[in-house]
Parts: sequence; structure tokens; C-alpha cells
Amino acid sequence: MEKIRLAVRTLVEFTLHGEHILRLGGTLQDMQAGMLGHKARQSLLDENWQSEVPLGIHIPVEEEKLELHITGRMDAFRDGEVPIIEEIKIWQSKEPPLMPYPAHEAQAVCYGHMLCRERGVQQVLIRVAYVDRKGRIHGQFDRLMTAWECETRFNDLLLPYIRRMRLVRGHRRARNASLHGLQFPYENYRAGQRDMAVQVYTAIRLQRRLFASMPTGTGKSVAALFPALKALGEGLTGQVYYLTARTTQRQGALEAVARMRRQPLHLWTLTLNAKDKQCPEQTVCHPDFCPRARGHFLRDAAALEEMMLEDDWSPEAIRRMADKHNICPFEFSLSLAEVADLTICDYNYALDPAVHIQRIFDRNADVTLLIDEAHNLLHRVRDMLSGSVEGGRIRKLRTVVGKAAGRKHRLYKAMTEVLKALDDLPIDEGAEEGRLPAIPQSLDNAAAELADAFMAAANEYFPWDEAGEKVGDTLLALLSFLRARRRDSAEYAFLWQGAKTRTVHAFALEVGAYFREVTAPLSGVVCFSATMDPLEDMKRLLGGEEEDACFAMPSPFPKENLLILQQNVNTRYQHREAACGQIADAIRRLWESKPGRYMVFFPSFAFMRQVAEEIDIPCQAQRSGMTDEERQAFLAPYQPGGEPTLSLCVLGGIFAEGIDLPGDALDGVVIVGVGLPQVNLFQETLRDYYEETLENGFLYAYMIPGMQKVAQAVGRVIRTERDRGVAILLDDRYRQPGYRRLIPAHWQVRQEADFAYFWAGD
Repeated sequence: MEKIRLAVRTLVEFTLHGEHILRLGGTLQDMQAGMLGHKARQSLLDENWQSEVPLGIHIPVEEEKLELHITGRMDAFRDGEVPIIEEIKIWQSKEPPLMPYPAHEAQAVCYGHMLCRERGVQQVLIRVAYVDRKGRIHGQFDRLMTAWECETRFNDLLLPYIRRMRLVRGHRRARNASLHGLQFPYENYRAGQRDMAVQVYTAIRLQRRLFASMPTGTGKSVAALFPALKALGEGLTGQVYYLTARTTQRQGALEAVARMRRQPLHLWTLTLNAKDKQCPEQTVCHPDFCPRARGHFLRDAAALEEMMLEDDWSPEAIRRMADKHNICPFEFSLSLAEVADLTICDYNYALDPAVHIQRIFDRNADVTLLIDEAHNLLHRVRDMLSGSVEGGRIRKLRTVVGKAAGRKHRLYKAMTEVLKALDDLPIDEGAEEGRLPAIPQSLDNAAAELADAFMAAANEYFPWDEAGEKVGDTLLALLSFLRARRRDSAEYAFLWQGAKTRTVHAFALEVGAYFREVTAPLSGVVCFSATMDPLEDMKRLLGGEEEDACFAMPSPFPKENLLILQQNVNTRYQHREAACGQIADAIRRLWESKPGRYMVFFPSFAFMRQVAEEIDIPCQAQRSGMTDEERQAFLAPYQPGGEPTLSLCVLGGIFAEGIDLPGDALDGVVIVGVGLPQVNLFQETLRDYYEETLENGFLYAYMIPGMQKVAQAVGRVIRTERDRGVAILLDDRYRQPGYRRLIPAHWQVRQEADFAYFWAGD
């Protein structure tokens, strides 16, 4: 008989998680205060009391052929004719509680039932004690309960859990049967796809990491998803999360799943969108302001069970069900994530310490991660780990608080203290940016107090829009800064910017240690991309261990189908004005050889605008901050039957990776420069760090990320075996040995070629 362990707290929270959505958060000291309060209260009890007493109970579920083993620990216990069970909870409000929270009392009642069953006791005193961090009582609630009353309350909690468990297990039996018969969704594997699938399956079976490089257009998504789903059906993992760096990059995974659904396939597939894209109310997430937040948890169970009758949990399906039951679609999608077989979402939901799905990744290691376009991991995880105290934004927000609540308000005072601490930084007079050897204690203290003040004011209304800033962005950056301060300071550089209004950054240098730490408990992690080269270096930078595998797949496409030309143009910053004419001439020659559909990628918007003035061909140019609708309109000419189009884009931007333009949708690309990141305080700090730790700072901070962006852009051209196209590399550095070593192995770079001869092969 199968045995499943279940914590009392998990059982209670399944049913008693409140009625409303509350985003109160609590202060940064809450967790520490709770631990201190527990220990202090326990130390004040006399010798007749015991602390942290374990209890367990076995519940058979015959029709499921399993046994639940429910366990927990009583905070405090005193034996006797009428035993006393005390549940200790921290209380930091000035006013004493009027009654115990239902979930708190329910935990003690569960222990009461378990104790009565274990010892044959007929009644027990249930106590909920609310204490401060010194263990002093602020509220105490006693209830004498019979064994029958405890059992009845316990069953009221247990039966809904078992009902949900039956629904999930029934689905999983049908799912596993369909996955057992699932065939690869194409008639044949492409060259290397089967090998990739074997590597993915092995990584999941061994619970290790796999770092894989697969050329663009070779079917990475299905080569990773298919074996992961087969492993899911065999019980090697409990859930699969397919992570992408951008929303546009989900399409490959969605198409692979859609293709597999042509076979009998029962798979709960969740596509998780960001909260701001799902929220229909666009107001404060609190029952006083949002009708969906009020009573959400009274209605979401019915919505969840109705959703279980469907397989495709798309954003549209989630919104439709949320509208029907008047619940929050984002909170609803998080509930779906707990039972989904496959979740397709952004990196953040699994990896970001601030916004990861705690109910999944803090409690359950039975999860596999498939991380697409994993060359983005380094800078994305670095952003997740970094934080800042932004003086300019805080000053604007302080004005709003002052007008709305006055200068004596706690939040106004806390903002003032942070600004004062920023002004008092020990920096050279007249400098505009630099590095700090350490963060002054005054700034640490002021930042922590500001975070707590923000939390305390969470339910107050302030017209933040008047500041022209999003308060959430400022608060998240602040919390990330404080979180960074709790990690090893050797993993960070502390930087400041701004001569008048200053910002201090905790800039993460070491990414690999964190990535290794958060992925270690999981059931396999697959990091794959077309641009993971150099593979061993990427494994090292991402914290890979000796037991973790690397896999490189050769390109299956005919090399002669991609004509790659390199031309000596000096695109370095100080020479860009002189290079504009040469770049425009190269674009013009390509267009005249065959008017078609082309994209030209530049290192910056400014350089793009400079060259645009020299081009006498009608073209469209990418703009910063384009909406989804604007992006779709930009790509519309590249759909089947589209007219010849020239588009000017930014290297590393939204059109340089994650979009699929197969067939004759794209005839060629022009790459201006070698993609090096902009030289600035952060990149130079990173360069120094890599110089010290890996003895080649320029390679790791500039060359590798630059050439990865180049390879991504060139990868837009060839997507199938029949595609043909041109890529022109405009920079003399491509001829240098260091850059040549970073060029993909399947590229054949030429200095001269006959366009007319190449196009004649179409």
C-alpha cells in the first residue's frame, strides 16, 4: 500500500486559508520574532511541560490503496488527567486578539485528535496562546473538547483534502496511461533530437543538471518536453515546469504540447501569466478595494474542481473561469499550479527569491525544470539577486506621502532617514558613481525600517500615480537589497550612482552558487539553448557540478543553405559616425541582390537611428517599450505572403531571439558589431570579478554574452531543412582569433560571395 506523508499544517491550510486575499506581507522581522516568541514562551513554562512533542496518525484510504501518515509537533504539552495542548503564535499588534484564528485553533484540535487516538484520552484542553517575542501572553484561548469533538473537527478538515486527492489521483492515472502510449509527435527525429531526449530523461532519472546546446530550429522544445513527460508518466518526477525568459519564447513549448495532444493525451497544462496581465480590476489587491479579493477562497475550490474537467489551462481559460466565479485570476492560477502536470511560465516563478511560487518550490522537491534559452540565466538570476535603494524614486514617493498623510507619518519619516543615509555616504566629492567597500550600518537600518513602514501602510491609500513612479518597483528593489544583505557579502559588489540624488546597488557577482543551491533538491534540471557555447564555461558559471552533464547537438541543416559573409567595418563607439555609410551600403547591396524580408540588428537604438538616416530604402524600426499589439504589427510582414520588408532592430532585443520565422519568412539578417554589452560601472565591476576569479574578465563579461546575442540573431534565418538565407557580419573583430573561437561550429564564414549565384539556388 502506498504511503503519503502529510504535515498537520498543510492539512489545515488546505481548508482554512481564510476567506479573502490579503497582501499584508508582515514585517521583515516577523519570522525571526515568531521563532523567538516560541522559544521564549516554551522557556517560561514549568518542568511539567514538554516542548516540540511529535505526534502522528495513519489514515487508510482504501479505495485509493494508500495510507496517509499525518504528522506534526505540539508546541507545548502538559500531560495529566486532562492533557493540555498549547499552540503558540506570535502577536505584534497593540490590541489583544478577540478570538483565536480558526487555522491556529484547528492545528491544536488536530493534535488533540491524534493524542486521543494514540493514548485513548477522552478529553483534552486545547489552548491557543498569542505571545510577543519575549514569550509574554497577549491573548490566551482555552477550549475543553471531547475526543469525539476533536475527531469530528479533524474529519471536517480531512474529508475535503481526500476528495481533492481522489480527483487529482484519478486524473494522474488517466494521465499516466496516456503518457505510457505517447509517441514522439513527429514522424522522425531530427539528427541529434533522440540523443537530446535520452540526455533529458537521464538527467531527470538521476536528478542531476543537464546543460545542452542545440542549434536554433532543431526542435529544442519537443526534444526536452517529450522525455520529461514520459518521465512524469513513470513517476520519476511529480511536475514539470517549462521556464522561458520572455513571453514570446513560450510558443515552441505550446506548439509541442498542441502537437502531442493530437494523440490521446490527458495533461493539465498551465500557462502562467504575470499578475499585471491577468488582473481585471487594476486596483489594490485587498478585499476593501477589490470585489474578487473579497471572499476569493470561499469560491475558488469550486472553480478549481470545474477547471479539472479541462486539460488546457490557458490564460484565456483561466480568465473565463475566474469571471464565472468572481475570483482573482492570478491567485486562481497559483492554486492551479499546485496540481498542474506541466506549467509554462517565466523564470521568476521558480528561481526568483522574491516572487517564486513558495507553495511549490519551498515545500516540494518533486519538480523538474526545463529552462529554455538558458543563455539568459546568468543576467536574469543576477537581476533577481541584486537590489537597490533608489533615492530619486523614494524622494518622489515621499512627496506623495507628505501631501496625503503629513510629515509625521511613519512612512514619510522612514523615507527621510533613507535619503539622509544616502546623502551621508562616504564618497569622493564631485564623483558621479563608484564602488563602496561596505554598506554603512545607518543605510542598512534605514532601509529595513522603510521596508517595514511600507508593509505597515499596505492598506492605506496613497495616490502613488502622482509621483510618476510605480511604488511596487521601488519596494521590490528595496526588499531585494535587504535580501542581498543577508547573503555572503563576498558574492556582491556595492555600487552607487548619482551626484545629487543617489542610488545604492547590491550588485550580485556570483550567480552559480545560488543556482546550484535552489536547483539541488529538484528532480532534474535541464538548461538548454542554441547559444550555450562555450558549454563548459556556461556550466561553470551556472554552478554546475562534476556529476552534471553537457550535451552539444550538431546542426542538422545543410551548411550551404546559410551564406555567412563577414565584412571589415570598424563599428567601435568612437568610429560609428564614419561607419554609418559603409553599413548603409552593405544593407543596400543585400536588398538590391534580392528585395526580400530582412532584419538588421544594431548594438543600440542610437546607432540604429544614425544608420537609418543613411538608408534610402523604406524600412520600419523597433521602438523601446513596444506593446504586444505593436510587436505583432511589426512582425506581420514576415507572415506567409508578406511583402518585402526591411526592419531595423536592436541586438539582444525582443526580435533577436524567441521568434520563429520559418520558410521564406526571413531571407536574411545583418549584424552590426559583435554584440558586446555596454561599458558601464556594472559591466566593468563584473569584468574585474571575472578577472580575479577566472583570469579572463573581458571574455566572460563581454565577449561570451556578446557573441551569444549574435548567434541568436543569426539563428532567426534557418529554421527548417529547406530554409535558405544570408547573414552578414559587419565588424573586423570577427577575424580575430578570440572571436573566431566563439563562432558556432556549423558556421562557414566567408569574406566574399556572389549573391546572385546564391539566390539562384532558391
